[in-house]
Amino acid sequence: MDPLPFWYAPFEDDAVDLEKYPLHALTQRPMHMYHSWGSQNAWLRQITSQNRLFVHRQTASKLGLADDDWAWIESVNGRVKGQIKLIDGVNPDTVWTWNAIGKRRGSWGLKDDAAESNRGFLLNHIIGDQTSADANGKRYSNSDPVTGQAAWFDVRVRIVKCSAEEAGLTEPQFERFARPQHFESSPDILRFGAEFRMNREAAE
Repeated sequence: MDPLPFWYAPFEDDAVDLEKYPLHALTQRPMHMYHSWGSQNAWLRQITSQNRLFVHRQTASKLGLADDDWAWIESVNGRVKGQIKLIDGVNPDTVWTWNAIGKRRGSWGLKDDAAESNRGFLLNHIIGDQTSADANGKRYSNSDPVTGQAAWFDVRVRIVKCSAEEAGLTEPQFERFARPQHFESSPDILRFGAEFRMNREAAE
């Protein structure tokens, strides 16, 4: 295998109707939550409690979309619903969003009205874990052949504006996680870190 980096078109480009799904979709973690422990930090989660789908203004204009509209993001694997944000700093043929923001209700002790559960979404739901079948009917892992990393950057999508009745809540929604026994209720006021100051003052 050639040790130098090389580029090849995503396999999905050969497997889907590019006119029907004209946009590349990317998903990546925010830098302040790049490792999974960052997602557990209550302070950082207040900074990024909802993600948007970033869409180039020209692309949005052609699709009749405005800033903050709710839209369906559809691929051959399914669809998710989220809110869009118009920007200039993205390729017009590409849309992207932060990953790992959307949470199932009941996760991490979040209250049912938490932004992560009601307005956050994941593109994971529309990214296949296998490639489409080839001419011989064989399917392969939809991952990087060298590292094994899931192909987060290969999915093709289309965006469809939601009706007024559909706006306001992300989809899909799943049954709420049950709270484990002996699990304390989430506090109404976040006091994470208060003990740090008390310990410091006591030491002084």
